[in-house]
Amino acid sequence: MTADDEVLLKFLRARKFSADRAFKVVKNYFKVRRDNPQMLDDLSPSRIPFDSACRKHGLVTVSRSSDPLGRGAVILRFGAWNTDVCSLNDYFRVCIVHAMHLIHQEQFQVKGVVVVLDLKGLGVYHVAHYTPYNIRTFFSLVQDCFPLRIKGVYIINSPAIFELFFAIAKCFMKAKLMRRIRFIGNIDKLHGLVPDDVIPEELGGTNESYDYDVMEEDLLQEEEFFRNVNSYGYRKKSKTMFEHSVVRDI
Repeated sequence: MTADDEVLLKFLRARKFSADRAFKVVKNYFKVRRDNPQMLDDLSPSRIPFDSACRKHGLVTVSRSSDPLGRGAVILRFGAWNTDVCSLNDYFRVCIVHAMHLIHQEQFQVKGVVVVLDLKGLGVYHVAHYTPYNIRTFFSLVQDCFPLRIKGVYIINSPAIFELFFAIAKCFMKAKLMRRIRFIGNIDKLHGLVPDDVIPEELGGTNESYDYDVMEEDLLQEEEFFRNVNSYGYRKKSKTMFEHSVVRDI
């Protein structure tokens, strides 16, 4: 299989081999990358602040296992992020690299991914950063631009202020994703839904003991995959034509 075929097959699997739907996602991804170069240009594991965002602060963790249905699992700590850790743009880049790591695996292209959204620490500070524009951009990427099937979102540690963010987020979420969101109050239920390594230790999981060195090695081994994806896109001089090009030509 050629590198071109491998990339396209990921989009096809994620859209149940509907060529029209897959092609729409392909076009959406490269349009968003063209319009948001600060977030998506030259994206690769070696060009994200992995040490600060992941190893030191655990903002993103991809499980070493799968959930009971064979789906990938990841925890995002939106409440733990602040600008002392990394910029919000870099946090998005870290999330995107991990998402692409998941879709690099055929099992998760087919079965999808579940997300634990840990909101511990979310407060007034985040209002200035998690703006409607940034929230819209995030959901556009997740829903319309990635060959990634979000099969469940489990929200834990949600403070009262989250109602504000959620009210904004609902404006940009499709009905299918809304139906897959669950607020987890009984933590015992969470243990039956996702592997322990994406559950905080304070809730009976093992997330704080996660081996980020191994995760970083896994990501760095996929540099070639990222370079191949980066070699496609829309050129600025011809926004109506999809063509094979390197990012510096976009």
